Amino acid sequence: MKQKSQEFRRGLWGVFSSAAFCTYSWSIVIFFWDIPSFLLRYSTTDILGYAAYQFMFALFESILVTIFVIFFSFILPAKFIRNTFQNSGTALVFAFALNAIFFKELFNIINWATVSLPLNALIATQLVIGLWICSLITLPIGFVIASKKVKVERGINKFVENLSILVSLYVFWSIIGTLIVIIRNVF
Repeated sequence: MKQKSQEFRRGLWGVFSSAAFCTYSWSIVIFFWDIPSFLLRYSTTDILGYAAYQFMFALFESILVTIFVIFFSFILPAKFIRNTFQNSGTALVFAFALNAIFFKELFNIINWATVSLPLNALIATQLVIGLWICSLITLPIGFVIASKKVKVERGINKFVENLSILVSLYVFWSIIGTLIVIIRNVF
């Protein structure tokens, strides 16, 4: 029982590391995408404040994604995710991250200003249905690959182990970002 508890805690850190890697990486990409326009409009302190907000919310999103995976581990049968929590949870996190990126890019392709309101609702509904279909396709594939292949399992474990150092830095910068946000909002 104690060994299962330790394995779950290790897997929990691994799932959190995967979620943090996905959310922080995406936040950093968006930050650097916005930097050229920010340099023309805002001061350095405003840009650092923007980065602090992004890091704070990336930490919040990582925690939410980890809670979501824990919730899934209780709903799904034990053979899917609970027995190999770190591997299946990491596969789940990356599948959802890829689906979210795909969904965002599809959403950006549409020129919403030229589309009428009823058509907006129809297109948005189709995009959500498409996201669910992609999720239904990629999630089982991720579970099967993560749980059945020993080399993939070892690779996921090694990858998550290496992510731990990077995620520790991300969490540190998020705490500093949270302090900056609190100081900016109080004073």
